[in-house]
Amino acid sequence: MIVEKLLQYPHLVGSEARDDLYGMLPSSLRSSLRRHLPRNLGIYDAFLAHDWREALEKTLAWLAPMAHNMMRWQADRSFEQQHQMEVQLRGGNGNGNVLLLQTLYFADRDKTEAVLCELLVGLNYICRYEQQQSALLDCSSSVDFDDCTVDQWHASMHQ
Repeated sequence: MIVEKLLQYPHLVGSEARDDLYGMLPSSLRSSLRRHLPRNLGIYDAFLAHDWREALEKTLAWLAPMAHNMMRWQADRSFEQQHQMEVQLRGGNGNGNVLLLQTLYFADRDKTEAVLCELLVGLNYICRYEQQQSALLDCSSSVDFDDCTVDQWHASMHQ
């Protein structure tokens, strides 16, 4: 799942990756994100970023296996449709290794989208926090710290 990778490496999430992820979302989830994402907090708190990370890891502990199973089930189903004749010749029933109950297939769509929205809001906060830390490091490593103005710091946060 993409969110798992982004949570592991939030410092690598740039505007292009965010735009790509956003473009993959269904319109209902994009609409929900627009309502729930804060405009611009300015300064991001380390403790809150840590709390978000813990919450997202707990959610992903149960959600990720189901999402992976969903992808596996879809791949098995696609493979099954492409190779139905071969499966019949082998005498198999064509079922994949994943039961549909182990996927998100029967999940309540609104609740699933709410959880995904929460994941993405938290991921956004963590990524913004990491960008803030990177910008602060860039400023502190400059030759003349006084040259690193608030405007420069804000500009680096919105890239």
